[in-house]
Amino acid sequence: MELLCEPSSQQGSGEMTDATRFQFNDPSVPKAYDEFLVPRLFEPWAVLLVDEAELQTGESVLDVATGPGTVARLAAKRLGAQGRIVATDIAQPMLDIARSKLQPPTSAPIEYIQSPAAPLPTPTGTFDAVLCQQGLQFFPDRARALREMRRVLKPSGRVAIAVWAELDRNQVYAAFHAALHATAPSELAELITAPFSWPSGAALKTAAEEAGFRKVRLLTRSMPMVLEGGIEQAVRSFAATPVSPGVAALPRDVQDAFFGRLRHEMSRLLKDGKIVGDMTSNIIVGNC
Repeated sequence: MELLCEPSSQQGSGEMTDATRFQFNDPSVPKAYDEFLVPRLFEPWAVLLVDEAELQTGESVLDVATGPGTVARLAAKRLGAQGRIVATDIAQPMLDIARSKLQPPTSAPIEYIQSPAAPLPTPTGTFDAVLCQQGLQFFPDRARALREMRRVLKPSGRVAIAVWAELDRNQVYAAFHAALHATAPSELAELITAPFSWPSGAALKTAAEEAGFRKVRLLTRSMPMVLEGGIEQAVRSFAATPVSPGVAALPRDVQDAFFGRLRHEMSRLLKDGKIVGDMTSNIIVGNC
């Protein structure tokens, strides 16, 4: 999941946002996502998620909302050639990118399947671990998705799920939002908040427990997102969000106003020629 590979409606304490539009089906968006966000944002967080899952050589793992396969590829290296990975996502363009990436022969084979998070297309009691990085907040039925994750686990299985914390604790996206709020239609400004729609880490932990997971641990971690190319790279990285096609459809003067304001907002995060913005995620780890 990475960031939104499944439609949903936002569930939080604020105004409802139609997150069904926060999808990665426009081919230009997944390409930019893979270029700008995967190496600078999702790969570092994938390492943390996989570490918390404590994967063992030869295990079988399901990666839900795999996006371009960032978590799946890292997990495959940990499992080794005797392991097995099934990776699902609802967005075909994301899966196309994932399938295009070569894996070393020492990694577990990865089977990519186009599928929603509920129902999952796998038998009950199949996997040693289920992983989900930044996907759960977009699922139309979060509770059912969590129950599905538990269903496909072996009795001794475990789950590791990451969900972004509140928008104001994720500075790069807060800058996107501020620029949109100041210059663009309100629906676009609201849409960029969809990845941050889970109300709290405590609510995430409670939801996992209500789905039947035991010994659920909640971790909240922060990590800087660094854009070495400075303000202009930060501006280009906006193309990696599903909001960018909506901005591209606006009149030229509105687009110019937005990107001018975005440069201003990003300048607040400029340090030694780089954009450095803290990103914060809640992570839960639980047992079946």
